[in-house]
Amino acid sequence: MTDWDPKDPDAPTVRYDLADWSVDERVELVEMLADAEIRHDWDGSELLVPAECEVVVDAMLDDVEDDDAHGGAGAPRSLDGELEEFELDGWTSADRMEFAAVLVERGIGHRWEDNLLLVGVDDADAVEDLLDEFDR
Repeated sequence: MTDWDPKDPDAPTVRYDLADWSVDERVELVEMLADAEIRHDWDGSELLVPAECEVVVDAMLDDVEDDDAHGGAGAPRSLDGELEEFELDGWTSADRMEFAAVLVERGIGHRWEDNLLLVGVDDADAVEDLLDEFDR
């Protein structure tokens, strides 16, 4: 996780106006941010995130908006059932955020426990292929 502090006026911050978003859309986004370990804060209806995470957060916003437009068809699958673990000890917070965006884009349900990536066993082969392509 980054040392970004939303209360620091000098911290590079990106603001997103989400006044038109429903509570469900905001909850979905917050869950995605938590899964990717992206620190965030709210100023009214504005989402604040570290500037270094802008590309990843932009992709998440697009995914939530696309899911809403298509009835949630592209939403990541849940993590019910048996899970596969991937130890990613050498990865930085930025690496995890970037890879989480790839997983979200592919609709692969996941969660992080420190440097341990958890995915459903049905997605394990696809995640392994993505990890090979990711090259960290």
